[in-house]
Amino acid sequence: MNPTPQPDGQVRSDICGPRPGLPDPRALARWEEALLCLRVFDTAPIIFAVFDRGLRYRAVNQAAARASGLSAEEMIGGYGPEVLPGIDPLGWERPRRVLATGEAILDEEIIGATPADPSNPRIWRASYYPLHDSTGARIAVGVTAVDVTDERRAQAERDLVLRRLRLLSRASGLLGASLDLSATLREMVTLVVPEFADACELYLADEPCPPGAEPDPPLLRRAVWAHSPDLPRPSPDLPLPPPDTRSNLTGRQVGRVFLTRQPVRLDLDERLPDAPDAPDAPASSVAALFRHSHLRSAIIVPLLVGPHCLGTVGFAVTAARPYREQDTQTATELGSRIATAIANAHAFDHQRTAALTLQRALLPRDIPTLDDLDLAWRYQPGTSGTEVGGDWFDVIPLPAGRVALVIGDVMGRGLNAAAAMGQLRTAARTLARLDLPPAALLTELDAVTRSIDTIASVAYVIQDPATSTLTVANGGHLPPALRHPDGTADLLDDPHGIILGVTEQTFTETRHRFPPGSTLALYTDGLVESPTVDIGEGCRRLLRILTETADLPTTADRLLTLLNRNDGNDGYDDDVTLLLAHARRGRCGRFRGR
Repeated sequence: MNPTPQPDGQVRSDICGPRPGLPDPRALARWEEALLCLRVFDTAPIIFAVFDRGLRYRAVNQAAARASGLSAEEMIGGYGPEVLPGIDPLGWERPRRVLATGEAILDEEIIGATPADPSNPRIWRASYYPLHDSTGARIAVGVTAVDVTDERRAQAERDLVLRRLRLLSRASGLLGASLDLSATLREMVTLVVPEFADACELYLADEPCPPGAEPDPPLLRRAVWAHSPDLPRPSPDLPLPPPDTRSNLTGRQVGRVFLTRQPVRLDLDERLPDAPDAPDAPASSVAALFRHSHLRSAIIVPLLVGPHCLGTVGFAVTAARPYREQDTQTATELGSRIATAIANAHAFDHQRTAALTLQRALLPRDIPTLDDLDLAWRYQPGTSGTEVGGDWFDVIPLPAGRVALVIGDVMGRGLNAAAAMGQLRTAARTLARLDLPPAALLTELDAVTRSIDTIASVAYVIQDPATSTLTVANGGHLPPALRHPDGTADLLDDPHGIILGVTEQTFTETRHRFPPGSTLALYTDGLVESPTVDIGEGCRRLLRILTETADLPTTADRLLTLLNRNDGNDGYDDDVTLLLAHARRGRCGRFRGR
């Protein structure tokens, strides 16, 4: 059996009792155990402390004294919050809760500064547990704590590195998300603020600056100024330069970074008194803005694409999270991605402008005046940020008062599509002047399409006023829509061939009545299809408008509203081409287009 200690200090056992006149060996063992426990308490590498019900220190070990920067004598008997006032108040609420409830609290973190290092707060993981007397009454609370500051800081560093890597990954993903410069810059700024900066400012040069060039003076356009919503809003009285204004940045940090192509990290507390060195212009307004926004640290990096500098981007933060040296590398990487996005947008814009100029030059400008048809047409390129496609239409007079109406769409975008469109339009006009039937013309045009290694959809229609008919051949294009004189409308969805340029094929043609009062609509897919509206729904909308409106210009304008061009989710991402032909007799036809 195990010996059982008694309140009088004796130990009774069923086996034997103490011998008269000799020390009880089991009592000596208990003293040795008690001394050992005291040594463990005092020399343990973790903090041990005991507080009475008034939160006064009753016992501390050497680790607790070292962590506090005080001696055990200075701590014993002292009121905890007064002995260590730099500890988070929550650290003192927990022992009170333990004393009140009798329930232990395990592994909770507290933060605070002690006299050992008052300027460097530490983090401890602490446990609190109740201590009872022999009657079971709660008389004190024991606390054990382990300093986890270095562990938490290392974890914070790892988390910061991961956040920065994710930030750079998302920035890389934006490079191809949009080719519209304004949209790209908005997305980049939204990504950077407030993840990496509380404020962001971007300057662009009118032209890329080659290596060795030193513009005098360096004039840059302030393209972006964005700040976190948590910062104070700038005062209306603050004389800030308006967006897109050009500033002479001679002698200022932005100008220096632009000319030297080297990043710089700034302590704004030191720079703000020297207004000319603040990363903005004019200096006085920038100094006032930075003080007003409590910005205290900044990094400015050049926007480099190869050897050329496109401008600069500056990032600034408040004193709550000042930039460190390693943040300069992150800022430089962000600047590189922003510069690449800007260069891509500029290159795309140049190509899109060239393709759009070519395409518009190839579209018919001198539509003939016709005796029996009123015409209206509309052409709109895809929204900014998309490449120009290969849409075209044509109106070609034929012998005996007949008219050929053509609409086509070359697959692909950009200069290649526009150039292929020009070749096919020229071929179609040449073949039409041979007065070939529609099916035969498409067969020949299919051979031309294959010879220039492209594919296209084409609808070719001959209107004959003598018979009031339309003869239609369709090579994979959307079906023409016909509004009848009684106001009803339907699609001429006859069997037709596949798109031109795929394989050698023979086309068929169909004939439809086209009496006075009828309206024919030829269109490309950009009119009736978007990422959220399928072709079937778009065609139903087209027929509805045709039945509701008889006036040709009004009909053309309304058809352009089939899809909401200003809605980012339902907007056009393709060119739109529309040709309307309305049959009239006894008067000269009219032409309306744009």
